[in-house]
Amino acid sequence: MKPRHSKLIRRQKPRLPAITKFITALALVITAPATLPAGQRSPLPTIDASTPGLRMPIDAAVLDGTVFTANSRSGSITAVDQSSLSVINEWKVAAALSAVESTGRLLLALDDATGKLLVLKPGPAARELHLLNQHSLPLSPVDLAVSSDGGLVAVSSLWPASVTLLALDSTGQAHLQAEVSLPFSPRRILFSDCCTVIVADSFGGRLAAVDATSGRVLRHFSVHGHNIRGLAVNPRTDSLLVSCQTLDSSTFTTYERVFWGVLMQNGLHSLPLKDLFSAAPQASFVKGADERNEFQQGGSYTLNPDAAASAPAYAQPAGTGRSRYPLGTPSIGSGDPGNIAVTHSDTTLLVLSGTDQVAFRTASHLPFERIHVGKRPESVCLSADQELAFVVNRFDDSLSVISLQPDSVAVRTTVALGPMRQLTAAEVGEQKFYDARVSLDGWYSCHSCHTDGHTNGLLADTFGDEDRGAPKKVISLLGVATTGPWAWNGSKKQLEEQVHTSLLISMQSQLATEQLPIEPLAAYLRTLQPPPGIAASRKQLPDPQILQQARLVFRNSGCSNCHAGESLTTDDVFDVGIHDEQGETNFNPPGLAGVSQRGPWFHDGRATSLEDVLRSGHHDQSSPLNDSQIRLLLILLETL
Repeated sequence: MKPRHSKLIRRQKPRLPAITKFITALALVITAPATLPAGQRSPLPTIDASTPGLRMPIDAAVLDGTVFTANSRSGSITAVDQSSLSVINEWKVAAALSAVESTGRLLLALDDATGKLLVLKPGPAARELHLLNQHSLPLSPVDLAVSSDGGLVAVSSLWPASVTLLALDSTGQAHLQAEVSLPFSPRRILFSDCCTVIVADSFGGRLAAVDATSGRVLRHFSVHGHNIRGLAVNPRTDSLLVSCQTLDSSTFTTYERVFWGVLMQNGLHSLPLKDLFSAAPQASFVKGADERNEFQQGGSYTLNPDAAASAPAYAQPAGTGRSRYPLGTPSIGSGDPGNIAVTHSDTTLLVLSGTDQVAFRTASHLPFERIHVGKRPESVCLSADQELAFVVNRFDDSLSVISLQPDSVAVRTTVALGPMRQLTAAEVGEQKFYDARVSLDGWYSCHSCHTDGHTNGLLADTFGDEDRGAPKKVISLLGVATTGPWAWNGSKKQLEEQVHTSLLISMQSQLATEQLPIEPLAAYLRTLQPPPGIAASRKQLPDPQILQQARLVFRNSGCSNCHAGESLTTDDVFDVGIHDEQGETNFNPPGLAGVSQRGPWFHDGRATSLEDVLRSGHHDQSSPLNDSQIRLLLILLETL
């Protein structure tokens, strides 16, 4: 079994209930996928590892003494021998990969380019790799978890906002158990026990617990934070560990507030599992309005009356045994905390992706120490005996091997997966986008607010619109190349101008002027495409005639006056009847491509749904839309 506690928890082998067996049998009849023809079971093609390329490993799994890395950019899998710490082989598997897991007998990988789960079987000594089967998934699968006995599989899909639950039989065929729709776009996922899946919001701080056999959502809860990039269960303390960031929307971006960690905090939450599933009334995970210090050890945080009125519906009670550990101090910001692994002996490893480090502690009550690894560590997994940890480094195509001796945690070696080719300007910009050291003391990267180029959905007071005290919603950068001018007030006419302001003011970068990565960042941003609409993501496109009626309403109601052309925006600013805290009423309309994926809406996030946007009357108070027009416009907006 793969002892990777960020995704796979070793427990006593479960005895699946009768209902599980019934559901699995029913799935075999209804959805059993065809076995691949014999010709497609031949070994996958190998790649010459000595040829310069760009692999960008994003995940790793251990099977039979071999470490397998999933390379996101090349769509390949690399095998590294655990004993010799050398590359054995590399195979072309897909156009792009987003995750890899071990079931104990097989490898599972996610092809996020075509939306498929790939079932793979390594040959003897990992000299060959065979594709046994593949199962179609919703679009953009991003993470993968396997139950402790290897029989249940859970996959999170980003833009459809769904989780796919599958049963894996002894032949390696996956059978659909359930598709679960969520109120947030998920990413990180793990089994907290034999049949319970914890799913985390990719952008905000929401989580859900799902029964992996029935698809029933057991509970919604949250942490005060965003960018949840690490989930793990500590078997020694029986607690759920969650790594995330916390942006204080009420403070401006100044040198002092960044330096002291007031603006952006990086932390590790510890939540007792027994409290997550207890029916007894407890304190709330949601932060009260008067709680200023987010990461305090221990204590019970009760939701105060003022916060209760605005608490999201998904928020549920939390327990009194939880704690929040701060990652970062002045001059050591620890930007972008990510993947977590915990050993049975209570050693915790936590990658600090934005600063090229791994934080570790040898017991839960001890402080974290740090060691340096490669560029942008993304994932960590453990050897079967838990004496080694393997960290994939996304931006230098390498695997760092960490020795986990009781008296010494240190990097043993770093294995190059292959030579890297020269990077393009956009690829250099991508690395800078995810580099927290571009900001003051490494507290946060561009990704920290613009999650994977999108948005964390929060407000930030960054002086982007040349005023203070009027925080604005963090804008999605997906499709940003065609939505100029930039800033909410449209004051930036060139994308490079906006990047320059963000580096100096929003990030308080201390780089010399000639070192500011303005051009590479702008080049990278121009490659980002808008996300698919929620209807397209879920393959629920409306009847063409209804869509045509919706387009007529869009035009006849004057929507196209501000949201025009292919980018569905204009160069002008408009007064739509709302103002910010400084009295500003003129705003540049955001492009509408992917608008259904980026709530809340308006500059201050006041609209919590697209229907609220249309019913608010802010756009034309003299001629409000009727119910039929709103219904048709919602249909249209969800397809954009």
